[in-house]
This record gives sequence, C-alpha cells and structure tokens, in this order.
Amino acid sequence: MSTTRRQFLASGAAMALAGRLGRAAEARPRFTVAMVSDTHLGRKGSESPGRWMRQAVAEINGSAAELTIFLGDLVDTGAKNEARYPEWVGIARGLKRPWYAVPGNHDPEALFRKYVRPKTDCAVDHKGVRFVCFQDTRTDSHQGTVTREQLAWIAGQVHGAATKGLRVVLCAHITAHPNKHPDVGWWVRSGGKEVRELLAANRDTVAACLSGHFHCGCRGWSDAGGVHEVVVPSTCWNRDRGLDKAPGFALKEFRRSYVVLEVHAERLVLSCKPLGAEPVASRVLALG
Repeated sequence: MSTTRRQFLASGAAMALAGRLGRAAEARPRFTVAMVSDTHLGRKGSESPGRWMRQAVAEINGSAAELTIFLGDLVDTGAKNEARYPEWVGIARGLKRPWYAVPGNHDPEALFRKYVRPKTDCAVDHKGVRFVCFQDTRTDSHQGTVTREQLAWIAGQVHGAATKGLRVVLCAHITAHPNKHPDVGWWVRSGGKEVRELLAANRDTVAACLSGHFHCGCRGWSDAGGVHEVVVPSTCWNRDRGLDKAPGFALKEFRRSYVVLEVHAERLVLSCKPLGAEPVASRVLALG
C-alpha cells in the first residue's frame, strides 16, 4: 500500500517530535539531591551560621531536591557547643523532604548519636541510586579514618547495590583522595588505601564519592579508576586556596554555598548554589 504525501509528512513530524521529546527527557534529571556541608553552628567570629543554615533549608524546600544529605561539621567544636545540636536538628527538621547526615571532625560521635541519629552510618536507596553515608572522622584530627568493620560494611552495601542494578554514591566528611601540596592536605589516612582499592574494584557501580571539610568551594577529581570524588563547599564560610592550579578541578566560587546534584541516566551534573543566588559553576561528570 502506497503512502500519501500527507501521511509521509505526518510520519516525519511524529518522528521529529519523538526525537525532541526524547532529548527533552534526557535533559531532565531523574532526580536532584542537595548536598550541604560544614554548617558549623556556634562558630565564633562569624555571622550567625544558624541563619545561613535556615536560608539553605528554605531554598532547598523551594527547589526540586528530593533528598538532602549533610556532610558533617554540623556544629562548631561540638564538645563545647552541645546545646547547638538541638538547634541544628530543629533547623534540619524544617526540610519538607527526607534528609540524612554524617558527623564531621567537629561532631563527637556520642553527641551525633544522642541528638541527630542513633547510627552514624546508613544506606538509602532512591530511584536507582544507593547513597552510602558513613563516618570517617575523629574529633582529634583533620585527617580521616575508616575502620576495618566500616570497610566491610561499605563493601557489603556496594555489592548489594550491584546485585540490584543500583549505582552508588558514597557520602562522608573527608575525602579518601590523597591531596598533597599545593592542595589542602586532608584525606582518609587510616583505611584510605583500602577505600581507594574498593573504588577501583567497583568503578562500574560506584559513581561518585562526596565529602566536605575543605571550605574551599567545590573541588574534585575523576582519577580514582573512573570514580568521581567531589568536595562540596561550606554554607558557613569558604576561601580561595588557589586550587585552580592543583590536579583535578576547582570551581572558582567561594560564597556560602551548597551543591545541587542532578542524577541523570548517564551523567551527574553538580552545580554550586550560593545562598541567595542562582546556581553557578556547573560540572558534568560522565558515568561509565
């Protein structure tokens, strides 16, 4: 049966429309996560950090973020500022959608467990991604520690995610990526080698590792066997550490910020979100 010109044009229009719809669907993320770090409630010599955290919560509530993850240093010198933890939790509970947190080196484990969550480590599955959140800090050091028991737990979470066809995003306070001079010089020293081996062995499952701690804006590397490692900015304070000449990437944005992480089928898109301003300095991280 022959095709009329009208039918042919209609068919072409339908194909073009389908193509545009397909591209539009790909442009939209599967979902978005807000990554917030280093709120430092109670910090002296700074404008009220509680104000900035409240602003971040209000902005996240007005955004498309379906989850929020806090990457540590919730309270400044928490052992001396225990009274700030109920304040921190009260602000976090203002979020309309689920939130999770890990402790930082300013957060004593006992106080985190008492006020924030009974467990420091947890795993959350959301729309094809497992977020593995874990403690890698001690209050007596800026360097990180991951115990043998935690390594076994993280490996189990990664393996379990792989069997379900899930990608994994690791979330902690301190990066496992070695970052010697001219970089900041803080990373997971105890257990870090084993973490990096875990990443290299599971690069088809682990998409990224996100952390805070640096107060230098958004910083990252993509050389851990194809796994992206990203340090997110602080909502309390950041400064230029001159890392644009260091290995990896550094986004030159030092205002109080958090990160908007868009999860797509084949890539992650992260953007710095300065408080009170539009997102800036996006970075696309391809997924293998």
